[in-house]
This record gives sequence, C-alpha cells and structure tokens, in this order.
Amino acid sequence: MRLLSVSLGTAGLGGAWQAAATTFPPALQVSDALFTVSGLIWLVLLAQYLRHGGTRWHNLRHDLRHPGDGFALGYVPLIGMLITGHFSRFELTGARWVYAVFLILAAFIAARLLAHWLTGTLSTTALHPGYLLPVSSAPFVGSAVASTLGLPGVADAAFAVGLLYWLAFGTVVLGSLVTAGPLPGPARPALTVLTIPPATGGIAWTAAHKGVFDAVGYGFAGTLLFTVLLVVFLLPELRQPSFHPGLWIFSFPVAASTNFTIRWIHASAPPGGPALTGILLAGATSALCLLATATLRHRARRVLPS
Repeated sequence: MRLLSVSLGTAGLGGAWQAAATTFPPALQVSDALFTVSGLIWLVLLAQYLRHGGTRWHNLRHDLRHPGDGFALGYVPLIGMLITGHFSRFELTGARWVYAVFLILAAFIAARLLAHWLTGTLSTTALHPGYLLPVSSAPFVGSAVASTLGLPGVADAAFAVGLLYWLAFGTVVLGSLVTAGPLPGPARPALTVLTIPPATGGIAWTAAHKGVFDAVGYGFAGTLLFTVLLVVFLLPELRQPSFHPGLWIFSFPVAASTNFTIRWIHASAPPGGPALTGILLAGATSALCLLATATLRHRARRVLPS
C-alpha cells in the first residue's frame, strides 16, 4: 500500500499546478494530466491490493493493525478525495456523492487506526510523522475539497477534526521522536511528512475563505516555513544508501508545500510573484520527475537477469 505514495505525490503536484492556474491559465491542463495519471496509478495499485486479499476482512484488519504500514491505508480515500475535488467542475452533483463515499471511508480508517493505537498496542519506537496522514492531513484535505464542492458545513467539521488530531497526535509523535531515540534509517524520510499538516491545513483554511489570507492563514504559512526549515536541517539524516520506492514519501510534502506557498504568493502579490510561482513549480515538478526516473531505473535493475 505504501506504493500509493506515488499516486498521492502525483495528485499533490497536480494540485500545485491547479493553484498556479490563477497566474498561468494553461497550468490547468497540466494539472488535469497529472490528476489523470494519479488516478490510473491509484486504480492499478488498488486493484492489485484487492486481488491479493484486500477484500477479506481478516487481511484488512491485519493491515490496519500493522505497526509500520497501517497508516498507508489512509492513502486510498485521501487520493480519491483529491481527484474527485479536482474534476468536480465537470459534474458537481456526482462529485459530491463520490466525495461523501471517500470521506466516510477516510473517517472509518482514521477512527479504526486511532482505536487500535489508543489501546497501547503501538510502540512509541515505531511512531513517525507518517501516522499523521490519516488522522490529520486527510481531514484537512477533506475540508479543502468540501469547500471546492460548496459544502461549508462539512468543510468546517473536517477542519476541526484535522486541527484537533494534528495538535493532539502530533504532540505525541514529536515527543516520541525526541525521547525514544532515532528512527530506523529506512523510516527517516517520513520526517518530511511534518510539513504536510501545516500545508494542507493552510490550504483548507484559505479554500474556506475564498483564497483570502487572514491572521490564521498567515499563521499556517509561518508554521509551514519554520517546519520546512526544520526539514532542511534534517536532510543529512534523511540520506539513504540507495534508492527504494519508499522515497516517494518525499513527493506529497513537496507538492503540498508548493501548493500552499503558491496560494500565499497569489494572495499577497509580492514583487516577482509570477516568477516565484514558476520557480516553485519547476522545482516540485523536477523533484517528481527525478523520483519517477529513479523508480524506472530501480525497476529495470530488478527485472534484468543477473
């Protein structure tokens, strides 16, 4: 299920290009293409998961309780909500129904995960920021999409859930990172997920307020900038000895942070705003292209005979 981070990162980049469409209208077509690719990857990976036992409750319950990968099931409705929100301009009523299904699924997965974690069965040594995705980032994304679909009450409710569990569970995760010793090497790239809650929370807040940045919006922006600075200082600790597909976990933090920053630039209209937007888009797109190239080379090495 962790390979769904490929689809999530692609959808996230599509969202960044969509945000840039206010400055560069042709960016919307690029966004459509990225969301289409994300949807195809999502469908293929989901079909493989279901074919290999994902339809059986026993296997699903086992995956939800997995200490390392349980949170990854939250990718399924999260990606679904992003894609539904993007293409809702073609059929709003149908999109609202599809969104409702994904929102309920996201709530079910998050509540089931939290119920399992609150029983004390999750060791603090296994905690990393990836666990914030289903309980905090998914509600924030759900809130932003609800605003797009013209459902302000749902947007407010989802935002409240995301904010509560970002503050509550995020404090637990940060405390564990400080006191429980360093994460295992392969899990360290998940530290970049620290940037996702302030980015998605800021997107949700500004989406609910028609793109206007108020004191809360600037608060999210400041939190994101500080967290990005923190991740920059952590970069030497995130290096991996070789490429592996788990490094796609970098993609959504980069894309979501770019998306929110572009919205911030558009709202504040600083000198050189369009140029800054272009630089951010180029950087985020280059990062995803590098990941895609490395993934193809990694796969080619695995299938070639030794």
